[in-house]
Amino acid sequence: MECKDVMAPIKTSLFAEDPASTAIDFMVEKHMGLVPVVDRNNVFVGLLSGDRLMHFMLPKTVSMMRGQKYASFVRESREELQERLEELRGCTIGELVDRTGKVAYPDTGLTDAMINLSEKHFVIPIVERETNKLLGAISFFSILHALKEKDDERTSGA
Repeated sequence: MECKDVMAPIKTSLFAEDPASTAIDFMVEKHMGLVPVVDRNNVFVGLLSGDRLMHFMLPKTVSMMRGQKYASFVRESREELQERLEELRGCTIGELVDRTGKVAYPDTGLTDAMINLSEKHFVIPIVERETNKLLGAISFFSILHALKEKDDERTSGA
């Protein structure tokens, strides 16, 4: 099997040049913690994750600490957290996106993509090889969905 056999289409695009508030609102409304971002030509730019947004929302003193996992000594108010969120809302999506994520192509072998998924890549964008245009994505759920559809076809005699 190849990625094209199990990829799910991307129904809503978030554009790198749009305000980050658009992405934040979208993620909250759709309960999505990871979304692909494209430019106006549908060329894949990167992924925006809730984890990445949380990093930007950390107090500056905490984000400068290297190697320390706990900062329970830092106390802050709701207003301070809200202020950092509002700063993020003023950025563009492109300023916040992770541009280093892995991608796959429609003809990438599914086993290779599954190896990447198993290494904490929850979604892998599928892009056109020549243009890097976003075609869809695969995830654990899209693979299970594709297998269920095939099983349903087999059991119904279609």
